[in-house]
Amino acid sequence: MDSDIKAAVGLGAMIIFIGMILLSAIVSFTIIHITEELAQDSQNTAEDVRRDFANSVLITGAWVYDTYDDMLFMMEFGATGDPISRADVIYVLTCTEPDGTFHYRSAALGNSNGGSAIHVWRVGDDSPGDPGFTNVDNFEPGARYFFTLDGGTQTTPSGGQCGPVHLDTHGITANLWLHIPNGPSTHQILALSNGREVGSQII
Repeated sequence: MDSDIKAAVGLGAMIIFIGMILLSAIVSFTIIHITEELAQDSQNTAEDVRRDFANSVLITGAWVYDTYDDMLFMMEFGATGDPISRADVIYVLTCTEPDGTFHYRSAALGNSNGGSAIHVWRVGDDSPGDPGFTNVDNFEPGARYFFTLDGGTQTTPSGGQCGPVHLDTHGITANLWLHIPNGPSTHQILALSNGREVGSQII
């Protein structure tokens, strides 16, 4: 009897062919699935970045403003983002004396909370003392602004704690945070560069 192996060979080839098709389908599905996950992760990451960093602000300069406790700052907002209301920007001023005494003060920017008047104006506009001066109420993206800050604490807003004279007397530094909505907070260390003379830099 002669064995006919042609059918067996054909059946084996068909099984291998079907297996290759299934393998191709599995590989294609895996590639498509990974591609979709990467695209979704990229979209989620981009959305997180956009949400977290839509607004930003940097303190670009700081100076001694008077002979007691007032300081002058310049800040610049990022080019992207939305207009921000001045009342929504919160400042936090802290310092610690060598003996460990901690001083803290916080309020909305432009609100002295009982101390000296705090002024906020756009760079190039009328400044405090000019006839047409008024505090700005909204900060625009990409714009630069000046603002003054008064030393003192929450309980004694008329004190000079964390102001230039206080920093000079105790040989310490202070910390200033600006908290803005829909964006990261900004932290700046305040250190006298040339004593407490009016106009001296403090960062």
